[in-house]
Amino acid sequence: MKALVKLSYDPYDAELRQIPDPVPGPGEVVIKVHAAGICGTDMKIYHGQYRPYMTPVVMGHELTGRIAAVGAGVDDLPVGTPVTSRTIFGQCGRCPMCLSGRENLCREKTRIGFQHDGAFAQFIKVRRDQVHRLPDGADLTAAVVTEMFAVVIHALKPVAIKPAHTVLVVGPGPIGLAAAFLAKAEGAAVAVSGLPADGPRLAIAREMGADITIIGGDDADPGLKELMAATGGLGPDVVLECSGTGGGITYGLNLCRCGGRYVQIGTQSAQVTVDFMRIAYKEIVVTGSIGHTRLDWDDVVRFTTRDQERFRPLIRHVFPIDDWRQAFAAAEGKDAAKVVILPNE
Repeated sequence: MKALVKLSYDPYDAELRQIPDPVPGPGEVVIKVHAAGICGTDMKIYHGQYRPYMTPVVMGHELTGRIAAVGAGVDDLPVGTPVTSRTIFGQCGRCPMCLSGRENLCREKTRIGFQHDGAFAQFIKVRRDQVHRLPDGADLTAAVVTEMFAVVIHALKPVAIKPAHTVLVVGPGPIGLAAAFLAKAEGAAVAVSGLPADGPRLAIAREMGADITIIGGDDADPGLKELMAATGGLGPDVVLECSGTGGGITYGLNLCRCGGRYVQIGTQSAQVTVDFMRIAYKEIVVTGSIGHTRLDWDDVVRFTTRDQERFRPLIRHVFPIDDWRQAFAAAEGKDAAKVVILPNE
């Protein structure tokens, strides 16, 4: 089969190769991949900036497809069933995190696209208990956003966004756009901030329901003035930081109102300096978030397979796997939201 393989930790050391088709073991299934989304973490792996993965490894962890083969003990997923999969391939099952349903925090977890071959391939092997059935007739290209929305749903659960809230999303990348969409779905007033180069993505945010867009770092920006006027000068009730940058973190903490909630969703490998005295003096409640759990997926699959036209603005750049370099270049730019690879086209 065709597969996009990261060969080493060196930047850009990836190739489209022919490798053997996966064979399912007991309790495993093989999925014929219809669509695979490019995540920011995939870009970090491609650039050699993210090390917790094996080499060589097939990249990619956001996917939809259809069951192609099943291993012993799997009798509830007929061949051809439309599915998606969570990203965790294995966890210890014994630690306090696993036993409390927080397998995303297991120190021994392994993931597809990192320690196991991933979704930028014509076929992928995963554990049956990681698979979620999709409705018959679901648009499998649109449903590739499921993993991305699971990340955001997990991050928002401790916050309890309400219709009376004003929410600021910092960073209009794919995760930021998903965060804005979900905050709006809860009835909140939503502002999205980005840099001057983020104009196309801020336009997508508006298209998907954001009330205000802001060019961050410009105190005279009309969007910032509108946000502060809408909150009586207090700032947003909730800040969802999705850029993972030092500048974005500082910006979000500066604007967050006293007693507000701040959620760190964006990540990066480098350390970032944070002004904890500002957090203390403003009594900001700060929450971190990483990945997702099984319970998050039960919610998100229902959400992303209903009224899928809502997600069309997110997916406007779709490439066959032979054009993976163009796909990664599109993901590198600021024009695209979620870039999708079709491994079997």
